[in-house]
Amino acid sequence: MTTQWPQVMVNPVREYDWGSTRALARLQGRRPTGRREAELWMGAHPVAPSRLRQPDGSEVSLSAAIEADPAGVMGAECADQFGTRLPFLLKVLAVDRALSIQVHPTPAQAAAGFAREQAAGVPVPWRSYADPYAKPEMLVAVTEFAALAGLRDSEHARRLIGRLDMPAMRPVMRGLESSALGLPGTAGALGVLATWPQDDRAALAAAVAGRVRDMLARRSGELNPADRADLEWVLALAAQHSADPMVVVPLLLQAQRLHPGEAMFVPAGVPHTYLSGVGVEIMASSDNVVRAGLTTKPVDAEALVTLLDPRAKVTLPVPQVRVGAGECRWQLPVEEFALSHMIVDGSPLVLAGDPSWPRVLLCLRGDIKVAASGHQVRLTGGHSAFLGASAFPGVVDGRGEVYCATVGLAVQGHGKPTGLGTAAPRLPRWARIKRRLR
Repeated sequence: MTTQWPQVMVNPVREYDWGSTRALARLQGRRPTGRREAELWMGAHPVAPSRLRQPDGSEVSLSAAIEADPAGVMGAECADQFGTRLPFLLKVLAVDRALSIQVHPTPAQAAAGFAREQAAGVPVPWRSYADPYAKPEMLVAVTEFAALAGLRDSEHARRLIGRLDMPAMRPVMRGLESSALGLPGTAGALGVLATWPQDDRAALAAAVAGRVRDMLARRSGELNPADRADLEWVLALAAQHSADPMVVVPLLLQAQRLHPGEAMFVPAGVPHTYLSGVGVEIMASSDNVVRAGLTTKPVDAEALVTLLDPRAKVTLPVPQVRVGAGECRWQLPVEEFALSHMIVDGSPLVLAGDPSWPRVLLCLRGDIKVAASGHQVRLTGGHSAFLGASAFPGVVDGRGEVYCATVGLAVQGHGKPTGLGTAAPRLPRWARIKRRLR
């Protein structure tokens, strides 16, 4: 493999039943396949690593390239910290239906869960722990993006559940009013729903859907817009998963609406699901997902109850700092990844940061060139390039919108993160410029 950087990446598209039949194809300017394309992966996770296109047209797996020369591809310090594991994974998500209700583990929980499933010989398709790593993540909205993330306060959840006025929901109300399954308030109520008796799950889901349908039809003047929106999501989830009591979760989790350019950070222990929209996601390179419902995949409700952390909260919006001419980076409390954003308007931009760190550059829109050490590649919307160690100076030119993923600031010798700082404005300058590029 040549060590000339940058190199064009050939990235796998992951198909899940919640994906879109058109969004990723539209992004990449290709004909839709007719299948539900959910995630575009850019990284070296062993489940689906990207490939690097060589000057002769051949392709080399990014994971194999790192295995062969960790220091040469990732840089000596990064390789010393993470070995042969590229610690971050960049994705584009295209969400047409709700993802599973899920919680990600802490590093200790991930290592223990992986070891436990390995020792038990759990087949890969049935695993919650695909690897021994934590999976903090941040989602940046490309379109309007809807999510449920983080627990509502118990008083708000009690009011919403109480509106249903259903005897069948009394166990959930009791969970809100006292500890259930060892969890306080809303966390306990979520645990009650997740572990609802198997023989009554479909009946509860149907009863709730019927009650909500009646409320929306009869109480048009009594419901405020926020309550109406929450109830409408209950119906939408019931249409997608008619036998799952977790259709009630819009009344227990916080509704999050991200405008284009806004970012949400989801740490370990936070229950969440994404509902609709297109977004760029950066995460620690892990495929661990502990699910409790709204999915056809295996669920582990008991494990989710164990991983729930009532104190853990999402950060929305995530603040940004300017790190170079035209480049802004989100401030994150993790060492595995960092993400920055730039609008390229015809003037060359030199990439900020230490050139000895690996980087993935994603062209979201437009037509750009990425150059380093006298070599350049061209990218159009939905395509990316990899810059390995000592790609200097990294320069982006052309016109378009670009995301740059790399290792976290704590690893880059800038000191430990000091927190998430002060929230940025809802629509920063680059987001306003982006509108003019559409």
